[in-house]
Amino acid sequence: MKKEIKNKSLIICFEELSEEIYVQFYGIIGAILFFLFLYLFSEPSWMRPLVEFFLN
Repeated sequence: MKKEIKNKSLIICFEELSEEIYVQFYGIIGAILFFLFLYLFSEPSWMRPLVEFFLN
């Protein structure tokens, strides 16, 4: 009985860890898309040196 409880808690821990990884991944992708759309629609002057850095 104790072994089953230990396995269930291990599975729950793994599920929570994978859920945290998904949240971080989607957060990073969302931030990248936000700044990409910001640049495409408004082309702010403070972002121009950053774009030139990546293009050169």
